Amino acid sequence: MEYDICSIGSALVDLTFKIDDEFVKQIEQKGIVKGGMTLIEKDDQNELVEELIQSGKIPDKACGGSATNSVVAASLFGSSCFMSCIVGDDENGKFYLEDLSQNGINHNSNLINSEMPSGQCLVMVSDDAERTMCTNLGINSEFSAQNVDEEIIKNSNYLFLEGYLLASPEGFDSFKKAFNLAKKYNVKVALSLSDIFIVNTFKEELKELISTSCDLIFCNEGEASEFANSNSEEEIFKFFKNYSPKLLVTQGPKGCIGYDEEGPINIPGIEANAIDTNGAGDMFAGAVISSLNQSKNLKQSAEFGCFAASKIVQNSGPRLIQEEYVKIKENFSSY
Repeated sequence: MEYDICSIGSALVDLTFKIDDEFVKQIEQKGIVKGGMTLIEKDDQNELVEELIQSGKIPDKACGGSATNSVVAASLFGSSCFMSCIVGDDENGKFYLEDLSQNGINHNSNLINSEMPSGQCLVMVSDDAERTMCTNLGINSEFSAQNVDEEIIKNSNYLFLEGYLLASPEGFDSFKKAFNLAKKYNVKVALSLSDIFIVNTFKEELKELISTSCDLIFCNEGEASEFANSNSEEEIFKFFKNYSPKLLVTQGPKGCIGYDEEGPINIPGIEANAIDTNGAGDMFAGAVISSLNQSKNLKQSAEFGCFAASKIVQNSGPRLIQEEYVKIKENFSSY
């Protein structure tokens, strides 16, 4: 079977809580950066979850993982998708794989009998709609190059990768194999830098990977500045052009900027009553790649991405119900 998009990423189940400024101060005292992603031990994550539940808060449970959220969006916007990932034989693992199937995404993952649990992400959304994540990778840390499927990549139009996977011990080797296979079979590669933590920790590894073959890079302003070591738009673009012919930098409510072979791109933001930014960047990337697969250019695809992202921030959690994706696509055509 041929796919529009195949993806490699961490399989996570999100537990999302609303938090107040007082709890923000508490987690910052524990070294958890507001608005960022922190890798955390399972016991420490459980302790935070228990503390939130004891305070009377009820979590929203949803399948997550940055690449997964993007691929779900792309699938529901009409693209054929495949997800490479690993999960444990536990409640979260079963929940995750069932969710992929319900959203029309193929996979070859089995439930693995392991002492390590399936991955889980604690998402805390503060009053300003900013999301702070504490991730326990669980069995995702065992993802290796053996889990990279050559036939799937060979038969795909796009390979989409999330930077988060580099945090796994064998993440770099897995990515390197995937990049090399994409180059071998002329498959286009799109990469999300994912988080400033990833850029800080794996900057040299990222540079090596994208110098192999990378057709499109997604990042936000903070990640772009950190990677390019500059706050100047001109300098950032100059830096990234050494690695990729296409770049999109999200700017939250201001929209996005970037470039392709035709020149610079500047898409203004769309007014929205944001209550939760969790999943906004994932929705943006999924909408863009889906649109590119439907023969739109990068500017048109970025416009659709901004429109789609403006809808998800008005809801709680990283996903919408399936019918909403259809409405977004219909409404954008008449926007």
